[in-house]
Amino acid sequence: MTFRYLLIWAVLLTSVSLCQAQEEEEYIQNGTYFAIKGGLSINNQNWERQITTDLLFTPSFDMMAESYDSGSASRVYAQLGFHQRGSALGGFGFRRFASYKFNNVVLELGGRRMALDGEKWDGYYMLGLRGEYTLSTNLSETSNTSVFNLVIDDYVRKFNYGVTIGGGFEYDLGDYKQIFVEVVFSPDLSAQYDQPYEFTVINPFPVVGGSTENITISPQKVRNYSLELKVGYKWLY
Repeated sequence: MTFRYLLIWAVLLTSVSLCQAQEEEEYIQNGTYFAIKGGLSINNQNWERQITTDLLFTPSFDMMAESYDSGSASRVYAQLGFHQRGSALGGFGFRRFASYKFNNVVLELGGRRMALDGEKWDGYYMLGLRGEYTLSTNLSETSNTSVFNLVIDDYVRKFNYGVTIGGGFEYDLGDYKQIFVEVVFSPDLSAQYDQPYEFTVINPFPVVGGSTENITISPQKVRNYSLELKVGYKWLY
């Protein structure tokens, strides 16, 4: 009887162990990575009027969820973040007269493909689609610095979209935790600022014996272009 009971307990314990091992194996094979990342955005804009713009350096921050399948090199991701788009107005040397800033919430959906498989470092490339919503701007502070950059919030497009193209490297920390660095280029396909027609305003900087009191502002359409350098940390759940 004692031997029979021991045999039954051994079979039960073995069955439980096998089930737990199978569950752990399934967890390892399939899961979801969660990540936080942030870094520096190098921004510029293409203004149709003759406005000389310069690079604008701003911070960015994202939270990301990414699929994981040990049997596939392809992954899909979704991320939500805060990015400040815009451009600086050129001055003399490193001097900047002012800057255009658009504070945007960014939702991005895309895919990543693992391309390089190293002992610790893995490389990947990525392609995504972005949707952005503009929370606020600084145009009310900037628009009166020059007759050449009279822009107003009335012509800011709240919703915009674009693409993201880039790649990076992941470093394995063990226990399915990783740090990564990536570089992406994020051009807009829609216009951040769209003033479709000409309008006349009072010249805030009249010159005695020169320009008239009124000036005409020509149509203007502006798109954002950003090069983003990011560092992140992710873990498998």
